[in-house]
Amino acid sequence: MKHFKKSLLILSILTLFVMIGCQSQYMTAGKVYYGQSPPNYDAAIEQFKLAVQAEPQNPETYLWLGKAYAGKKQYEEACKQTEKHMQNKEYELAAKRSERSLDFDGKNTQSLNLLAYCFEKLEKNDEAEKTYRKALELVPGDMDAYINLSNFYFTREKTSESAKILKKSLKIIEDPNWLKAENVELAKKRKEEATKIYVDLGRILLKDGKAKESEAILAKAIELNPDDRDVNFSYGLALLNQDKFVDAIRVFKKVVAPGDTDAEGEYYLGFSYLKAEKYGEAIGAFTKSLEIDPDFCDSYINRAYAERELGNTSAAYQDAKMGLECQKRLEKK
Repeated sequence: MKHFKKSLLILSILTLFVMIGCQSQYMTAGKVYYGQSPPNYDAAIEQFKLAVQAEPQNPETYLWLGKAYAGKKQYEEACKQTEKHMQNKEYELAAKRSERSLDFDGKNTQSLNLLAYCFEKLEKNDEAEKTYRKALELVPGDMDAYINLSNFYFTREKTSESAKILKKSLKIIEDPNWLKAENVELAKKRKEEATKIYVDLGRILLKDGKAKESEAILAKAIELNPDDRDVNFSYGLALLNQDKFVDAIRVFKKVVAPGDTDAEGEYYLGFSYLKAEKYGEAIGAFTKSLEIDPDFCDSYINRAYAERELGNTSAAYQDAKMGLECQKRLEKK
């Protein structure tokens, strides 16, 4: 009897190996990473990429790679892989594939967002908007739905609509219990989502000329991520737009941490110094900007202003000349 049970066990194990053997080890590993809680999309993507290389004729490898990219919110790449799964380069078929996946799970926001993105690429803006809104309605606590719909409006210069969507999300992310997630990974994810919403909303308000309101929103992002480059950069711009030059200097110094190669950050630090009438420091920052990117034309022009204020007319003239040459050079590119 024991021998019979052992034989059955061996047969079961052999059957399992045969079943697993029907797909590459990379597909198996990718699905394991994809199915983790929370999913490890980066590891899954790497495994599915290897699966594509190993089985380029297997459409399932492209499908799963697309799903993993969708999980990372890299919808353009996801759409491309879905197209390959359909063996067609048209977004129309990619959209149809996404629609079919929704037949199995109608509340799958990844599929909804991917479908909406495909509609955007097809310039079916009405369908895209409806699909983004559907994702928001079905899963009202999903921050991606707010962010994606807001971006949809923003790219179409509908800034008031874009801001309105993000403001609705504030009721969720500003609930003290929302950030207190059950596990560390979820808490980290929610912190990143809240930061993204504050930064996006702050930029929209700044674009609409509401610098004071923008500063207040971005200050909340600073509280969550005080050392983040993009957060500080946006916050610095809001301060600059209110003529708070000394505060802007403090913030842009965080943007250009030692060792960074951020020409834009150095430029705005220099511009803040210039407006604060600290001309020597302004020249230093503009010079660093140009060392990083010699084609950052505005740095030549504004360094010329700083040189002129210090009485260095020859240097100012030379910088102004180099600035004009830089602009002409870029126009030819």
